[in-house]
Amino acid sequence: MDFATAKLFLDTARAIGAAKGVEVSVAVLDAAGHPVLLARGKPEAWHGPYMAAGKARLAAAFRKPTAQLIEQWAERPLYPMSLTSVIPGGVTLNPGGYPIFRDGTCVGALGIGGGSPALDDDVARLTIETLGAKER
Repeated sequence: MDFATAKLFLDTARAIGAAKGVEVSVAVLDAAGHPVLLARGKPEAWHGPYMAAGKARLAAAFRKPTAQLIEQWAERPLYPMSLTSVIPGGVTLNPGGYPIFRDGTCVGALGIGGGSPALDDDVARLTIETLGAKER
């Protein structure tokens, strides 16, 4: 994941969020969960980049959207809770994180914060779909 590609994801996510009436925080991480680009939404939302990065980190670690992971772990609530201290950098257990694929390989992840969990997930999903970064 290079800076130019991360910026494309950031700009696309912010435009989609704006079209939905939300100034989103955006995190684009590489496939190992390291930050490439972070942007805060509203100035008073100091926690936004942390939330977005945690969602992206969880999506990168498991190569799945965070909403899907949360649903998958519904019967095992202690498992995802354990990940908050196991995965370096921390994770956010909320919808809004999606892995980024190129040619069938996970190259990074996108995390969105700033709206409701459903809205964050929608912005992330639409960004991935718009840029053709879904797993095939």
